[in-house]
Amino acid sequence: MARVLIIDDSKMMRTVERAMLEKMGHEIVDEAADGLDGYDKYFALKPDVVLIDMTMPILDGVTALQKMIQKDETAKIILITSNTQQEKLKSAVEAGVSEILFKPIDEEQLRKAIEQILKKG
Repeated sequence: MARVLIIDDSKMMRTVERAMLEKMGHEIVDEAADGLDGYDKYFALKPDVVLIDMTMPILDGVTALQKMIQKDETAKIILITSNTQQEKLKSAVEAGVSEILFKPIDEEQLRKAIEQILKKG
């Protein structure tokens, strides 16, 4: 199973995501409520997978994931969003995001996304 870092400004979303991931047998290494804190925790904890929200204070999810991937091209990141702004999504894809899931996330979608990422190595 994977070691996962959850980055989302919504405590409720972090709680929901944590419950889903733990039910699947994944280990939650930590949580962050903004992109900058999440960026720092990524490099301190080296998780296998990152779940990151698109819209957050201080550093938005797309910018944070771009910075993570620039510094570590092996980063496995799932962008979770309710935002359908094509430019933002395009920026995430161009940066190398592993998967994009739209809220409300479904447990089966999340499971499949993580399995797919881990298979890629």
